[in-house]
Amino acid sequence: MKVWFHSSSIGELNAIMPLIKKFDNKIISVFTKSAYEYAKKNFSYTPIYRYFLDNPFTLKKILAEKPDILIIAETEIWPNLILTSYKRNVKIFLVNGRVSDRSFKFYKAFLFFFGEIFKKFNRIYARSENDELKFKLLKAKDVVFFGDLKIDAVSHNIIDISREELGFNREDFIITFGSIRGKEIEKIIKVVDYFKDFKFIIAPRHFENIEKIIYELNRRNINWSLRVPFRPSSVIILNSFGELKSIYRISDICFIGGTLVDYGGHNILESLYFNKPTIVGPYYKNIKSYVDYFKNKNAVFVVRDENEMIETIKIIRNNQSLKDNISLVCEEFFKNHIGATEKIYNDILKRIM
Repeated sequence: MKVWFHSSSIGELNAIMPLIKKFDNKIISVFTKSAYEYAKKNFSYTPIYRYFLDNPFTLKKILAEKPDILIIAETEIWPNLILTSYKRNVKIFLVNGRVSDRSFKFYKAFLFFFGEIFKKFNRIYARSENDELKFKLLKAKDVVFFGDLKIDAVSHNIIDISREELGFNREDFIITFGSIRGKEIEKIIKVVDYFKDFKFIIAPRHFENIEKIIYELNRRNINWSLRVPFRPSSVIILNSFGELKSIYRISDICFIGGTLVDYGGHNILESLYFNKPTIVGPYYKNIKSYVDYFKNKNAVFVVRDENEMIETIKIIRNNQSLKDNISLVCEEFFKNHIGATEKIYNDILKRIM
């Protein structure tokens, strides 16, 4: 039995990583270049393909490997991919399936077409109960909610990185800006410039934005270093794959990128897994359910802009009771919500054996 996994980005690949590792005979395809490099690093003995824009030539190559099962992650609804695989009698599953409000309106407007696409899935494992409802309204024939794979994934692939390895010590106050988008760079550098005694780690969502980060730091005469090659500095720019989650563990406060501008936000669970005070901007539609949950329990802080972020950091810094509450909230959440990977794996096995 050969299983083909398809995902878009590093984030999606990480979400399904524990599930991928449960299967021995597999193929992996991804959309982005960075995910392709990351997959090659983590699965050196597995065939890896870049599949993007529903490319029929790449699809033909992958299908030549004769997969029996196709497991698609999250939002990768490519009609040619699904229809051609279905015609080849490949069993198709969508895991951690989600539908944004914008995509739902689009699919609904062309339901005569996409309704048939969603019917081709043997089963859809929705990321949330809200997504489960949306898929059912889109005529998917079999949809269930077993939990969010990203919750399980946060405990996997943690690298042992110490503060000392980054030139920091126990007394340093470290803020990490994770998955920063291009239009957020100038905003977060203002925060860096304000707290001159702090240490910072900046992780761009896309490495091509590193030059812009360097430009903004140089413009303010702020000392910086790349992660590779490394030299001791007050600001480290992360230019390595797969380390951000482990960097959160040694941080005092984390900011989740894609939220100061309208990108919808990136994975917030990784910082919360380590009980870290976590800040987001006002644009967090992609992670709304988690932001709302933790915000209501005073474990996540929503700011309107960089100025409000500065004030929030001041409040968090020396408030030990606030930090203790965050630890209790996060520990309870992960204790009660881990387990989706095992449930989905066992359910898929029942449907293919």
